[in-house]
Amino acid sequence: MFEIYREMWDRRKMIHALSLQEIKREYAGTLLGFLWGLVNPLMRIGVFWFVFSVGARAGGPVNGAPYMAWLAIGMVAWFLLNDGFRLSQKSFRSKRSLIKNTPFPIAILPAVQILFAYYTHLILLAVVFAGTAIFLKTASIYWLQILYYDFAALMLLLGIGSVTAPLVAISKDFGRFLDTMLVFLFWMTPIFWSIGNLGLGVVENVIKLNPFHYIVQGYRDSFFYGTGFWEQPIYTLYFWVLVIVLFVLGNYLYKRMKPIFLDIM
Repeated sequence: MFEIYREMWDRRKMIHALSLQEIKREYAGTLLGFLWGLVNPLMRIGVFWFVFSVGARAGGPVNGAPYMAWLAIGMVAWFLLNDGFRLSQKSFRSKRSLIKNTPFPIAILPAVQILFAYYTHLILLAVVFAGTAIFLKTASIYWLQILYYDFAALMLLLGIGSVTAPLVAISKDFGRFLDTMLVFLFWMTPIFWSIGNLGLGVVENVIKLNPFHYIVQGYRDSFFYGTGFWEQPIYTLYFWVLVIVLFVLGNYLYKRMKPIFLDIM
């Protein structure tokens, strides 16, 4: 039933090796190398903090958490989701020359791009966590829960990538639509603002249907609020049911559309 994911698992060592090659290729010829993976996100975090906290004067503590730290942790989670989404949905189309000219196991390409995004994410996560911990002068056993939310994010991205990569391979328009949707998700996911500020139960529940919120809020719950994922059983169940649905749909689309997008690309 899960043919595409079985192939990913069987070729997990290849996925790891190719993701490292992607990192080397991305930063080849640069003086700072992989450190460039920190420059852009850290500058964006700083700019957003200045705009919202200093410029708009809307940077008060969020449920007791300093706004700068609260924003930084949410942004770290978002960068993983954003990069994994963006790279995985274009993974077939961006490697079309490789697919056409070699007998390459194309099923693993979304996983390669997601793992590439994750390795870059780990560097940023370590830096931001260290800086925030020094700033707050605190630590918690709940920080280990970030490992769970990283796993959840990777599974979500794998499901999304498996669904979208075949569709983008046959339609550039769909790829542009997804880029637009990613911008929409960026502003609709509570990264700069707290969902508790809405004050409307119905709207809050609609926002929570966005699975990206589960990851971003999970990061903050783990780092600031000492809340376990098991304390939200319904929301956690919803998230994993959605992931399973994406897995099933992704496997179906891959098997049905593989002959089509191989001819089109």
